Amino acid sequence: MRFSFSIPINLAAVPLAMLWMACSSNAPTVNDINDVASNAGAESPAVTGEPVEFGVLAIDSAVSVNERYSPLMTYLSTEIGRPVELVILSQEDQFTKVAEGALDFTTNNPLAAVQIQRLHNTEFLVTHTRPKTGAEFSGLIVVKSESEITEVEDLKGKRAACVNFQTAAAGCIFQIYHLLQQDFDPYKDFSSFVENKSQDNIVLALLNDTIDVGFIRTGQLEKMVKKGLLTSKDQLRIIDLADDDFFYPHTTALYPEWPIATLPGTDPQLTEQMQSALLNLSSDHPALGSLKADGFVPAVDYSRLDTLIETLQLKSWDTD
Repeated sequence: MRFSFSIPINLAAVPLAMLWMACSSNAPTVNDINDVASNAGAESPAVTGEPVEFGVLAIDSAVSVNERYSPLMTYLSTEIGRPVELVILSQEDQFTKVAEGALDFTTNNPLAAVQIQRLHNTEFLVTHTRPKTGAEFSGLIVVKSESEITEVEDLKGKRAACVNFQTAAAGCIFQIYHLLQQDFDPYKDFSSFVENKSQDNIVLALLNDTIDVGFIRTGQLEKMVKKGLLTSKDQLRIIDLADDDFFYPHTTALYPEWPIATLPGTDPQLTEQMQSALLNLSSDHPALGSLKADGFVPAVDYSRLDTLIETLQLKSWDTD
């Protein structure tokens, strides 16, 4: 497998097997792919032929994406009989790689995925589902636990950060839309409002007092505690907490989870194989454990994101 990412450290030059081994001493190398057994215990078919390029948007780090998605790439390789290569995408090159036809499949946050679909006519095949939350997720507005900020009004004049002003879903736009509906304009009412490409780093910037307010997705704090990046979720506090029974405490409305899409130039037979392999992935398969997912369902309705894009005039808003 190959993976690439547009960041200063040349992770693209690091063999995927080496990075995976560094992350998990029990992880198989690329050479193990042909020896991996299927869920039923039978010997897997040989993995040969032209590589399949599978793009995944990074919201935290390339290492984290590799840890989560490499086992799925191994599973898909054995199911399809062709090597499925992980291509790690930044907020910028998730668009350019599709425009260049450099990918066969891609998974992105739903906002970016819908923007890409509007621009490049991709087709959604499946939607991720997560334990306890199914096919929906949300955004949080967070501050340090000891902060004097307790409500939206208190955000005025504060320093804030989110992932990307045009394409980040629960890392930015969900919260911007939420605040605008309460007559708070993040672009005018914060004293500073900057982009930070990593949600991990946004949380750490809060703890280091570099910023006062951060935008992150549901599950982010729990993930950081598990990875040892946070001592406790109680180090942060959620502003304008939603009053509902969703599993994770959150701020914004709920939106559909990440889809997996096929590009217009992808072979239709390969597309069918990919969709079938994803939908038939057994609930106890270890690849789902790495993804922190329950599985995949046929693509859900993403029209709420079209409405958001057009209302805020985000990237792709004026496409037909």
